[in-house]
Amino acid sequence: MTWFVNYRLDKSVSVVDRGLAYGDGVFETIRVFPQSFLKINDHLSRLYRGLSKLAMPFSLEQKTSLYNFLYSDVLPLIHEESVVKIMISRGEGGRGYLAPENCIHSIIIGILPAPDYQVHREKGVSLSISPVPVSSNRFLAGMKHLNRLENVIAKQYLSSPDFEAIMMNGNRELVECIQSNLFWCKQGVLYTPSLEQSGVQGTYRKAIIERQYDYTIQIGRFLLCDLMAADEVFITNSLMGIVPVIGVTGVSFPIGIHTRKLQILMQAKDMHGVY
Repeated sequence: MTWFVNYRLDKSVSVVDRGLAYGDGVFETIRVFPQSFLKINDHLSRLYRGLSKLAMPFSLEQKTSLYNFLYSDVLPLIHEESVVKIMISRGEGGRGYLAPENCIHSIIIGILPAPDYQVHREKGVSLSISPVPVSSNRFLAGMKHLNRLENVIAKQYLSSPDFEAIMMNGNRELVECIQSNLFWCKQGVLYTPSLEQSGVQGTYRKAIIERQYDYTIQIGRFLLCDLMAADEVFITNSLMGIVPVIGVTGVSFPIGIHTRKLQILMQAKDMHGVY
């Protein structure tokens, strides 16, 4: 693994960095091939939205510096499918929770091996129901902020053979899975939970919703019974793409034609870097 801190080869971060102390920052994990970042603009847009919501926005100059560094210094180091992780914190300073008036960001960029999800994409996975609820907070909803304790705890409850677990809010409404977004299909209509109050707005989820591929897509507040009545179910994130779900808490689902169709359409764009 290769790491950069503030655009220099380094693995050291200050012990008083607010990202370490409070999770005061955001991050992105980007799938990358030689000569090509996938969905780079969507990832950076979400990163910048998160920074702005946390009241530590990037200036145009900072955005340009990050973009240029990714292409001039990071991309030439990519020789096979990899993951580039970007973490940006508020840096040092402030008194307790009170943020410093002038923010000097800590910018951490890593190059990591890519996980292999090919078998999962082909054969499908099973899901359980997480006992850990997702907090509802419109100020944090959609962001990929550095404080992921709910996901960490949920992952501890996840046991084999389940690949993922469905997470719900305090009202028992569906939100997402531990590390992926949730879709299902019923009579040719695609459904996915609203993320207005909680959850992470995944870049793959965004791409499917925006492109639609001639599907009607319903985004709303749904319960587990809505999902269990589905014809087919799948999960998505930027690293795994579209992964069919073949079971939820012991109930079997087929790998349907709509899931396979969307896999083919989205993978074609991945291979050609069309974003």
